[in-house]
Amino acid sequence: MSQRGSFVTEYIYCEKCADAVESVLCSERHKFLCACRLPGYSDPQIGSETGQSWKLPIIAGKVGGLYDGEESHVFEFELIPELAEVVCHPVTVAVLPESCHGRVETFRVVPKRADG
Repeated sequence: MSQRGSFVTEYIYCEKCADAVESVLCSERHKFLCACRLPGYSDPQIGSETGQSWKLPIIAGKVGGLYDGEESHVFEFELIPELAEVVCHPVTVAVLPESCHGRVETFRVVPKRADG
C-alpha cells in the first residue's frame, strides 16, 4: 500500500536559500516528490501588472512512500542531506505523514560547511 504525506518549509528569509530549497524539492525528478513554491499576493509594485508572478519563500508539497513512515524517512535520509549541501542558513521542514495521528516530524536543515 502506498503512503502519501505532505510537507512544508518555514518562511525562508534568505532568497538564496529559498531558491536552493525550491531547486531540490520542486525538481520533479522523482514520482514520489511533488512540490511548488507558494504563490504570493497580488501587488502592482512587484510585477503583477506585467504578468510576472511573485512567489512566497515557502515550499510545500507531497511526498510518497511504500510503507508507513517512509515519507519521513525520505526526508531524513535523502532530502535533508541534499538540502544541507545547498543552503547557507538553517531551514526547518515539517513532514506530515498520511494518517499522522501526532507523528508530525520537523527537520532542521543545517548547512554543510566546507572544510578548508
